[in-house]
This record gives sequence, structure tokens and C-alpha cells, in this order.
Amino acid sequence: MDPSAAELDEELRRGLLPRNDEENAEASRRPRTSSMGAVERLVLSPWEKWAAHGRFPYKLTLHVALVLLTFAQMQLYDAQNAAYMRASHRNWAFFFLPPAADIGVVPRFQREFYTINRTMQAVHYLRDSYFSIGNESVANYEYLRTRSGEIQPLRLTVERVLPHGELETREYLVSHDDETVGPFDPHLTLWQKKHLFRSLRAVKFSFPLRDRQFGNFYEECFEWKVNVGFQVIESAQIHVQLDDCEVTRCASAHPRPFWATARQTFVWMHAVVAVISIIYMALNLKAIRRSFHVVARARGLLRDHANEQNKIDKGLEDVAAHRDGDDNHPPSFERQREVFGSWTKIPFLLKLKLLNGLQLLVFTSLVLLLASTMWSLLFLEAHMPIRFWHRLLHATALLLLWSCLVGYLEHNQHIYSIVLTLKWGTPRVLQFLVGVSPIFFGYALFGTIYFGNKIQEFGTLSASMITLFSLMNGDIIMDTFDALDLHHFNVSGKVYLYSFISLFMYVVLNIFIAIVEEAFFATQSTRRRLRDLLADPRVSRVNVAKESDISAEMMRILLQLMDSE
Repeated sequence: MDPSAAELDEELRRGLLPRNDEENAEASRRPRTSSMGAVERLVLSPWEKWAAHGRFPYKLTLHVALVLLTFAQMQLYDAQNAAYMRASHRNWAFFFLPPAADIGVVPRFQREFYTINRTMQAVHYLRDSYFSIGNESVANYEYLRTRSGEIQPLRLTVERVLPHGELETREYLVSHDDETVGPFDPHLTLWQKKHLFRSLRAVKFSFPLRDRQFGNFYEECFEWKVNVGFQVIESAQIHVQLDDCEVTRCASAHPRPFWATARQTFVWMHAVVAVISIIYMALNLKAIRRSFHVVARARGLLRDHANEQNKIDKGLEDVAAHRDGDDNHPPSFERQREVFGSWTKIPFLLKLKLLNGLQLLVFTSLVLLLASTMWSLLFLEAHMPIRFWHRLLHATALLLLWSCLVGYLEHNQHIYSIVLTLKWGTPRVLQFLVGVSPIFFGYALFGTIYFGNKIQEFGTLSASMITLFSLMNGDIIMDTFDALDLHHFNVSGKVYLYSFISLFMYVVLNIFIAIVEEAFFATQSTRRRLRDLLADPRVSRVNVAKESDISAEMMRILLQLMDSE
């Protein structure tokens, strides 16, 4: 251990340890359920607080309960709905996109058309498939009907550019008996078809279908709004793809009272998650409020400490002004200022460390999870999120909830080291990334300009960046070499790829690894010093029950320990 680290630990021990044996004996007789001081709240993990003070880790227990419940919900969703949703999208692609001879090469959910007749056939094929899917599909598809009992027509939206340059958007309702599909009339002359297709910009079909799902655990009914888009690409081809399809629970077709719907199987899981989230949020807010109190206390202590030191220095300066001294020898009162002698000298990022960052993240995840759960409970659209924003809300909540679980494992240095390594190494990695990014963008721009007119992987700046990033990770190396050779970039292509791979794979990536490795060993050293300090039997018996018992020097040392992490 270096001298500065040894002095830091020794000074912190003097602030934490009792002054005499009587206080030590009295502290040893205290019950395990005694109050914790602010220092212990800052540096002890929930497990250590339980072992030293008998404080049961309620927040950790609630966190684990939420993790297990949400995991059970996701397992239920995976068994009941996930495979069904994917199968439904495959059905839409099979029925509403025309068959492709090269189906193994062309992506399943899109097609490319280059001729007028092929596009006209695709439009009429989609119309005929919609009105025949109810009889031909193996699935339980049903049509939504109008008040007169007719099948709801397709909604067709066509965007065209008029001769004067104005953009026109028109909507059509296409029924089964219509010979034409909007403006796509098979009886048009060749000149009229060419005029129509040269003015097209986008075509979109939308139509509803109802489907009954007989899942592994319960039966559900969904209403789908299928969207198929035709997009004109550079006036040279038409790209057809299955767009995002909206799905809702068909409660309108089978209305039931709210409480009857709420008594469905597995809905109770949402209620339990909501109750646990509210209880956990209350404890979480209490911990956050306490951390703000610690920040205010630390600010006051360091401010008072700075004022006292200024008074002492001013008095010593007045005394020294009346005393003759040798200019070659500095007066005895002149000393090295401490790094964190006052609150204003503490960096902002270090001040944030006094806040309970873990509980702030947990609070965010609880708010998102509670909002998603109440959405499911109040609207009862389905047992699990099916809308886009609902899925995004629920997924973000679970991501934060599971990630925060690592924060409760800080008693285990091997598990928690990933968090400390990321905290220490991320700023340095970002700084290095900023320095190397101009070179990466330069390679991407060169590839886009020089290769982009022939090779799709370098067709746009984003495509070039994706290709180069894949090369950095050892992917598609041979494919990229083959593509450059195929388009006769034999020499320039090899020079481009060899120089990029040599620079980024063998130099840049190894520097990244070195930065992360340095962060790992640095955090291990800091954690080892703090663990040795807390393992001292005298420190474990100390009674620091009130925040007022913490001196400014002790707070300054704690800040230096936090900064060393």
C-alpha cells in the first residue's frame, strides 16, 4: 500500500474508532439492532448492515420478489403469446405478399418489384388474399363486418406527385366486387400505367382481422390491423414490406363487466406486482431522502470546516506579519491545502456519489413498472403488454430492475467488480473513443464515396459504419473481401481493409482492453482497502449513531475514498 493510501486509512480509522477502552466496551455491549450512523449507511452493504446491526434487508427482499414475479410473467408471456405473435406475422407475410422464387434469399417480410405488371399483380393478389383468408387459412381468422353484415373493405392510401409538383394523398375503400384496386385498373393502357407509376411515391394497405388464440394456459381474442406498404425507391424499383401490425384485445366484440374480466387467470400477478412496487417505492423514497440529508450534512460540515481553517490561517498571518522571518524558509503555518477542504472544491461528479445512485435507479424502474402494471390492470387489454409503447415501458422497467440487482451484491467483490470496473473505466473509454472516432468516420466516409455506388454494404454512411464495426469484431471479413473483389476493387479494396483491420482490430481494441483491465485492478485495490478497514473488530463495534458525530475530517476522507474508486 502506498504512503498516501496508508495515511488515508489511518486517518479514517481515527475518525471511526472510539477514543478509549471504556467507550469500546460500552459499544461492544450494544444490541445488534442499534442505530446506524451516516458513515455506515454510506459504506455498508445491505448484507453487512444485517450482519452488524440486525437490520433486515427489506428493500433487497422486495427487489428479489419483484424480479421473481416479473420473471414468472415473462415466462407466461413466452409460453402463451410470444410464439403466437411471431406466427401471426409469418402468416401475414405468407398470405399478403406475393410468392417469391428466391424465398430463401429475399427476406421473408419484404419483396422487391422492378416491373409495372409485377406490381399490378401484387396489388390485386393482396386484395384477393384478404377476402379469401377466412376460408383458406388454418388459423381462426374472422372478418370484422359492417352494420349491414358486409366484410369491412380494405383501406388503400395512395401518395402521388401531380404534374405541378404537388403531393396528393387519396384514400380508397376496396371491396371484394371491385374490379379495380383504387387507381390500379388492369384495363389501363400502357401509357396510362407508366404515367401512374412514375407519379407514385407510396401505397399503403390497411385492413382488420380477428383471431382467437387457444394458448397453453387460457384463450384470448385479438383484433389485428395489418399494414402492407409499397414504397417507390429512387424511381427505379418498388419495395413492398409488411409494416408494424397493431394488435388489441377484442373486448368490444365480447363485452364483459370489469370485475369479471379482472378475475381472469393470472391477472392477480399484476395486482401483487403493483402492491409490492408501492411498498418498495415507499422504502426507496425514504433511502433517497436520507441520502439528500447526508449531502446537506456533508456540505454544512465542510463549509464550517473551511470557515474555521480560514480564521486560523488569518490569525497566523496576523502574527507572522509582526515577526521577522527568513524569506528562504516558509512560515510554519503555511501547509498544503487538502484536496477536499471545502464543499466548493469537490467535483460535481464526486458530489453525486454521496447520493444513493442505486436507489435513484431503482426508483425509476419502480415508477415505470408500476405505470406498466396499472396500464394492464385498468385497461385489461391483455394479460401482458401487446401495444408498442406498453411493451417499451415494461421492457425498460425490467431492464433497470434486473440491472439494479447487481447493486445489492456489493458484499461479493467478484460479482460487484463489474459495476466498479464500469464506473472507473467508462469515462476513460469514452475519452479514448472520442479521440479515435474521427479516424473511424474517415474510413466510413471513404468507403461510402469510393465503394458505395457498387457495393450495398457501403451504400450509405450508416451502412458503411455497420460494415466497419462488424469488421472490428471479426465478422463478415471474408464476405467483404469477396464483395470488393467481385466489383474489381482488387488493390484499393485490399489496402482499405488491411489498413482498417490492422489499426482497429490490433491496436484500438487492445487499447480498450488495457483500459478496462487497468480499471478492474484499480477498483480491486480500492475495495480491498475499504474491506480491510471495515473488517477491523474495533470499527465493527463503533457507535456512530448520529450524523452530528461525524467530523468534517471524516467526511473529507470518505470523499477521498470515493474519489479513488
